[in-house]
Formats: sequence, C-alpha cells, structure tokens
Amino acid sequence: MKMLIPIIVIFIFSPLSISQDIPGSKDHPMFNRISGFNIKEYTVEEFGSYTFTLDGENESIVEGTKTTIYYECDCEEAPLKIVRNYTNAIKNIGGKIYEPYNNRGYMFLKQGNKETWAEVYASDYYYDLTIVEKDEVEQEITANAILKELNETGKAILYINFDSGKSNIKEESMPVIEQIIEMMKQAPDIKISVEGHTDSDGSNESNLKLSEDRAKAVVAAITKGGIDAARLSSAGFGEEKPIADNSTAEGKAKNRRVELIKK
Repeated sequence: MKMLIPIIVIFIFSPLSISQDIPGSKDHPMFNRISGFNIKEYTVEEFGSYTFTLDGENESIVEGTKTTIYYECDCEEAPLKIVRNYTNAIKNIGGKIYEPYNNRGYMFLKQGNKETWAEVYASDYYYDLTIVEKDEVEQEITANAILKELNETGKAILYINFDSGKSNIKEESMPVIEQIIEMMKQAPDIKISVEGHTDSDGSNESNLKLSEDRAKAVVAAITKGGIDAARLSSAGFGEEKPIADNSTAEGKAKNRRVELIKK
C-alpha cells in the first residue's frame, strides 16, 4: 500500500508581485499619496475643465492644466479619513476647503497669481484626485496695445471675466476696463462698438441675451470712467461667431470674449 505524503506548498512573494504604479504616472507635487496605495489610472490635460461643487450647492467651472490620478490599495481605509488627510493638508498651508460630503472633499489654494483647485473622492479600497491648475488667457493689456490693434486690424479682442452666467464684471478684470478708458482718452476721436461673444454651452437664446448684457455692462463701465456715451455702442452675438473649436475647453475659453470694433 502506497503512503500518501502530504505536500506543503510554500508561496514566496517576490517584489514583482507587489502592486506598482502604472508606467508614466506620478504623484502631483502638491499632494502626497496615502501610504500603501498605488496609481492605477493617470491622465494630464494641458487644458481641461472640471466642475467643482462648493458647499454642496454652488458650482464653479475651473479651466487649466487638469491632472486626474486614481489610486488603489489591497488594504482598507475609512473614506472620510482619506478625504480629511488631503483637506487638512491644504488647510494647513493656507488653502480653503469645503466640508466633505458623500466621501468628497474640495480644496482651493492661491499662491501668487496661481490658483489650484482639487477634488478628492474616496472609497474603502481606492480614491481619486482631480486637480486643476487655473490658467488665464494671457494677453498684453495696455492702452497703447489696444489702440495699436484697433488701428491695424480694426478690432481688439479682449478677455474680460464676468460672474458665471451673469453680466457682472469681476474685480480682477477692472484693470482691462481702465486701459480701454485710457485708450479712448488718448484717442479722443475714436468711436467703438463693444461686442459680446459666448461659447456654445447653453441655448442660443440665453447666450445671445448674455452676450448683449455683457457688452452693455462694459459700455456702462467705460462711460462711468468719463467717456462720452455717444462714442460707444454695444451688440451681442452669443455663439454665432466662434474663433475657436467649441468642442474643447481651450476653444470655449477663447470664444468667451469681448471685441472692440473701430467705427
């Protein structure tokens, strides 16, 4: 009779069996990962957009360099603990946080002229980070530059920031208005039409009205600065005259503009 000899199998875990980050991925320089987690998905868009929900109600669409990182772990962590780890880190360096809800936390940090927005969403075995470093459309805004462009091309394209979906000019764009006023003081014979343009988000009707209201708001701000209203007129074209592709966030940002047309 043959005897059955028990076979003992020994599993040896080599370093190769340990989960690793996917090739080409890395942590964002502002955010250290939670110990034990590895990157399983990683994307960077030079110009992207993301909607951040503030205080559980209000939304802010932020555009800029967008980084998305998805982490996984064989361990188990409390989702709120993960969220708090990130929101507290930002708060400790002077950033603003929005109270977590549904295992999500939102963060905002301004350093000089640079704004960084971030969202962390956590579950038991994974979490993801969405980070947008805000970019503004760069342009040289001086009275001389505006006048030069008007004289050479007949128009000047400007990017004036308004409250989302409204015609209120943001304080950060008032220096642009001041340069328009200065330009019109330097060239007292010039007359201009202020034209508003939007991207393709929303209905044609609402975009047309919004562009008209924004153009009127710019005219009102210029006349408030001492320029005769007879030298100004306004018009809105909504999404009718795009200068870039509305299928991309970068294109939409370029289409949301104000044009000064020399009359």
